[in-house]
Amino acid sequence: MSIVPQAVRREAASISLFATPEALEPSPAHAPLAALDLSNLRPIAAGNDRVVYQHPHEASLLVKVVDEDEWDAYMRSKPLRRWRKRFQREGAYRNHIAELAEYAAAQNAAAGRWKVPMARVLGMVQTSHGLGLLVEKITDGEDGLAPTVEQIVRDKGLDEALARELDYFFDALADHHIILNDVSARNVVVGANADGEMGLYLIDGFGSKQAIPVFAWSKALNRRRIQRKYQAMLTKLRARSRAASASNEMEQGKEREAPSYAGKGQAPGA
Repeated sequence: MSIVPQAVRREAASISLFATPEALEPSPAHAPLAALDLSNLRPIAAGNDRVVYQHPHEASLLVKVVDEDEWDAYMRSKPLRRWRKRFQREGAYRNHIAELAEYAAAQNAAAGRWKVPMARVLGMVQTSHGLGLLVEKITDGEDGLAPTVEQIVRDKGLDEALARELDYFFDALADHHIILNDVSARNVVVGANADGEMGLYLIDGFGSKQAIPVFAWSKALNRRRIQRKYQAMLTKLRARSRAASASNEMEQGKEREAPSYAGKGQAPGA
């Protein structure tokens, strides 16, 4: 079956097969198969072996690319892992593939019955820095990146409302058999997705990486692992919250004790 529109086929005698109407010529910046040029951009976030760029043409998208220097340094420091990686044909792109596969599995499990609390993964794209993973940008309600749970607790502490939301969030991930390879407060943000929906979103640290994927095979084992690691994370967050609260109280105490010379008409020692 031909995919050429009928109107074009009728005019084929007068139009070159290789001519493109001027109005339909794609912008060079949006050419579908052109590599995204990230060479003049600065990363807006970074992980262990990947960096994140704002998509140069789409405000609601981010591009994750491999940090080759970090990757090479990591491989040099782990000779056994370097040897094992020789048998993994995807190489440094293993994280990209794991996240893409896990997102697809999550969508399949959801089957339209629930919204997956993850930043949406759109696929891969060629960039000036190698293959990039296209992901949804979760924002702070404006143009900035949404704060991570780690940042929120560091700045404001862990209140009971956020703790309840985290309980529900990780319970939902376990219920729907989402595999997490790094249960960390750095990988969960509080913000708005591209549709403006506020909530907690998983942005990194997901996908099966085990040589023997037991957590993909067993939902019960995966739940047990998530809950164990989540409780360890929560304990650290509560300790960090108490430390931040104590530090704030000390600062406020110093401010109250500091002498004020406002309105006295003279400086100290005058």
